Order: sequence, then C-alpha cells, then structure tokens
Amino acid sequence: MKKVLSLLVIISCLTATKLLSQRANLDREYFQVSYVDLPTIPILDDSKRTFTSSSRNIFLEGFSRVAQNGTLDFRFTFHGTEIGDVDIKKRTHEEKDKEGNVIKTTYTYDVLCSYSSSATVSISNADSGENSSLTFSEDDSYSSKGFKTYSKASSYYNNNRYSIRDKYRTKHRNSMISQTNSKINYKYGYVPVTTSQSQHFWIIATKKHPEFANHQEASAALKAIFSKMQHDQPVDDLLVEAQPWIDYFNDVVTRYNEDDKQHKKVRYASYYNIAKIYLNLDLPEKVKEYADLLTANEYDKKDGKRLNRSAEDLINDFTINEISTRHFEVITEDLSNEPDVAIVYAEDPAEESEKAVAFLITAANDTLQTTVAIDELTKASAAIQVLDENNKAKEVAAIDSKQIVLTTGDIYEVATFTSSVASDKSNSPKFAKAIYQGSNISLYEHMGKEYVLKYTNTEDGISTMSKDFVFGFNKKLAALSTECEVVKGKIMANEYKNTKEGLLAYSQAYDACAAE
Repeated sequence: MKKVLSLLVIISCLTATKLLSQRANLDREYFQVSYVDLPTIPILDDSKRTFTSSSRNIFLEGFSRVAQNGTLDFRFTFHGTEIGDVDIKKRTHEEKDKEGNVIKTTYTYDVLCSYSSSATVSISNADSGENSSLTFSEDDSYSSKGFKTYSKASSYYNNNRYSIRDKYRTKHRNSMISQTNSKINYKYGYVPVTTSQSQHFWIIATKKHPEFANHQEASAALKAIFSKMQHDQPVDDLLVEAQPWIDYFNDVVTRYNEDDKQHKKVRYASYYNIAKIYLNLDLPEKVKEYADLLTANEYDKKDGKRLNRSAEDLINDFTINEISTRHFEVITEDLSNEPDVAIVYAEDPAEESEKAVAFLITAANDTLQTTVAIDELTKASAAIQVLDENNKAKEVAAIDSKQIVLTTGDIYEVATFTSSVASDKSNSPKFAKAIYQGSNISLYEHMGKEYVLKYTNTEDGISTMSKDFVFGFNKKLAALSTECEVVKGKIMANEYKNTKEGLLAYSQAYDACAAE
C-alpha cells in the first residue's frame, strides 16, 4: 500500500511539473491610458503660461493666448512657394499585332513641374530671455498626364498655373503650421493624451496553460481599471484597484521559479505587466525595480532596458517640471479678445504678411531684385512698396515700371486703364496681376477685386466694374467680340459671368477664336 501511495505522489509531482512547464504563448493586450505629456522646456510658474502669435492657427496646450506681452511669442513667416522648371514630356505608345509588329504609334504629352515652399518661426521666451527659431521646407512634384498634343499640354498648364501653385502653397503652409504646433507643444506645451494603442500587457493565450484563466481575468480587470483613467484626475485610487493583480503577478513569479525557457517566459510576463502598471501610474522608481528583474530573468533583456529608459525619462521629466505626476488639470484658453483693465478691446493679432523675392522690370528695361509683401502687392495700384538691398521700404510707381515677376510664379504687369475702385480715377498706368495672357487678349486682377480686359489691338485696358459692364455686361462684352461670332453667341446665351472664372473662360474662348 505504501508503495502505491508513493507511486501516486511521484505521478502527481510529475504531472504538476509538466503542467507548470507547459508551453505558454503570449498575446499583446492593449489598454487605454490618459495623461499629460510634459514639456521639455517648461514655464514653471503657471501664471506666466501665456503666449502671443502672428497666426491664429498656432496653438499651445496649457497656455492662454493673449493679445500682447505673452511670455512666449511665435512669429510665423511664410516665404512663399517657388515654381521649378516646367517640363513637357513626350510619351510614345505602340500598338502591336499578335506577331509583335508595331501597327500603330501614338503620342501623349505630360506636364511636369516642382513646387517648393519655406517658412521660419521666430520664438521669444521672456521667461528665460532666450530667442530661437525653427525653419521648414516642403517640396512637391506636379504632373498632369495624357494630353494629345504639346500645345494642349502647354496651354493647360499656362491657364491653370496659378491655381495649381495656390493648391501647393496652401498644402505646404498648412503642413508647416502643423509642424510648428507639434514642435512648440513638445517644447513648451502641456498636452493631454488619451491613447488605446501605445500600451499593452503580455497575457497568456494558451488555453491549456494553468495560468490561462487567471491571466485572462487579470487582463480584463486591468483594462477596466485603466479605462477610468483621466489626464486631470489623480491615479491613487487606480493603484489601490490594481494592487491585487500586482500581487497575483508577483505570486506567479514564486511558483514559476525554474530556469527553463517556459518558466522564464511566464516570469517575463509578470515582471513586464507589473512594470507597465507602475509606469502608467507615475511610479518610475518601481518601474526600474521590475525592469532590472526583467533583465536578470534573461528571457528578453531588451524590454528590461527599454523600460529602464522609460523610467529614467519620466524621472527626468518630473525633475525638469518640478512635479511628481502626469495627471493634473490643463487650462488652454483664448484671452486675446478680452478687454484689459482700461476697458480697451484688443484686436486679434494680425497675420504677418507673406513676403517673396521679386524681380522688378523698370520702364528703362533695368532688372532689379527686391522683396515685396504679397498682401500689399495684391492691393497695390499706382505704386507699390518694395524693400531695397538694405531692407528699407521704397516706393515704386507704376509709370516707372513694366513688370514685377515673383519667385512664387505670379506676374504683375503695368496696364493703363480707368479703375472703378482705385482712388485715382484717371486713365493711367497701374499694377495688376496677370490671370491670363494670350496672343489676342489678357485678363488682369486689380487690387484683388477688379478685373480688367486688355485686347492686343488696343492700347488701354477696360475695367469690368465700369458702368457699361455692370448694367449691360452681355451687350458690352459682345460689342468687344464682333470678330468671333461663336463667342458672341455664347455671350448672348449668358454663358459667361462677370466673375474671375467667367472672364477667364471668356478670355480663353476669345483667344482661341481670334487665333483661327
């Protein structure tokens, strides 16, 4: 009988050992966390967390936007979008018969062009007295394919080059603003974060493993606990709720204490999960303790080193910010429109005007390189302000000029016409932006709101905001198009409107008709 009992004990021990040594597959189980991402260059006095900016699209988490005298000041300067060389590529298309012989050859033409933009952000920190800057650049390649002739490809690009350029200008500017916000919030901001895909536990997924059910229960419970985490609430209560599961994982370590791979793997999961709990509950010293155990366990030393680095980074963030938690209230507000103590309403900080390098062609055919503010140039009429080589403002009269070519691709011509919107009502030379320039007609935009038609066979342009156009648009336009009966018919059928798009469509149609 004693021998039978001894045999049963031996079998039980062997069975238990076999169960404990059973293969354990681990699955990642992600859980949600919320916290405040701390800045690398903090403003420690929260009463000084104010900022001003040249752009309303720049924001800083944990700070108040004010109209003036912000502790941090951000000046965003967009330097414009430059157009690279335009290339029209000829492509050959061959149609072959069953024997591989070429039976038909056709050609198409592709328009290729590059666009590049740059910007600078100047940063002033009144708290530290330091000034710094950020620089950005963006590049894009444009292509439009499949034109049947070289002429059609060229005409398409010439007629749409400004809208294409504007599309990339907007794209690049928005990207640079987004990059600016990322960089300044990393340096100075207190950014609330909620994520469910960056943190995970290692949970046993092998159903026959003795710890499978307990691991699954632990995973579900800890996910529920961390789902209650908020960036602006203390985490002390969450630690109390998580403690039984910390105790469970510690107990597993004592039971799986052998030196074989499967025991190490189970211990690895326990150490890792406990370290993750402590990391997300802002206890970096406890993280280091379990990270060292991970490394000593020798199942995956890299995770031990990574968690140690995460703990050191968190300790460093706490030291720099003179704080011991990532869970507190963050106030982000806009005070820039509130009245000050003198009950004077502050205006919104204006957007800083975009500047561009330009080449001025004078009436004497001299070419001068200068810098212009695009907003001011758009509103210019009889004269414009440019910056000379010493960066000083200088006025240039239209009567002394022929053309201004910007590196952004825009062209401003000097055209003579009587304006309906400028203060000078005389028939005189004025700067106007070229919208369309054909062989027989050109369309200009004056002061950003007036459109001017200039026919090649006439000396002066005609404002479409004049009385004749406003009260008899079709009649006036038809009278100017007597040479083109097809276009004239479309005018009388109300196909063209006195808008930028309508006048551009008319100019293109008239130019094509007059060229026949």
